[in-house]
Amino acid sequence: MLGSIIDILFPPVCPACEKAVRDKGKPLCASCEAGFSAIRIMRPICAVCGEPFISTTSGEHTCGPCLEQTPPFAMARSVYSYAGAALDAIHRFKYSNHLILAPAFADMLLRAVGDMPFPDMDVIVPVPLHAGKLRQRGFNQSLLICRGIAKKLKVDLSYDNLVRAKATLPQVNLKAAERAKNLTGAFALRFAPAFKGKRITIVDDVYTTGATIKECSKVLKKAGAEVYALTLARTVKL
Repeated sequence: MLGSIIDILFPPVCPACEKAVRDKGKPLCASCEAGFSAIRIMRPICAVCGEPFISTTSGEHTCGPCLEQTPPFAMARSVYSYAGAALDAIHRFKYSNHLILAPAFADMLLRAVGDMPFPDMDVIVPVPLHAGKLRQRGFNQSLLICRGIAKKLKVDLSYDNLVRAKATLPQVNLKAAERAKNLTGAFALRFAPAFKGKRITIVDDVYTTGATIKECSKVLKKAGAEVYALTLARTVKL
């Protein structure tokens, strides 16, 4: 009864558009969620890196780049195309301090994980920011998302073992090869034995070329971990 009265006086709002939400069980309102393009219903994807294929009839298989050079992660998956409403919401989250979106993003990832062939995870790890970037932004967007996931799955959250050991150039305007070179040696573990034999899921907001996820995965794999990668969105080639 009290909950109904509170909902009438202070109706729940969508964290993306701030309009009233009818279904409290969903992270976003129906209008905003409809603007997020789910990758799993767009096209077949690479069984390893999750890259959507241009052809819609090829079926799921391993892509050429993954066959030529096996990624350091066992599997990577993204939920949405990094375009439209997803891009706008992530930009508001990262660059306009719209932190109310963090629980919604965590819920969206959790709903999607059930349909992904991920094994049970031992540890969840956010992609770290360099200390200077963290001071400038004031928060690590990946860590905020991870907290919601770890809490609901009752999985250990490690946020201070994998660190960004050196500052790098912004990745935004760099090409794929430049991104990979820019991040070489950028990540390190403070105590590598803690991850030996662990099944780790590393989480980030966006997968663009995969350079960040791959560089983090190399460090984790070298420590003896089995690595899986999960991102909210990824750049999809047209």
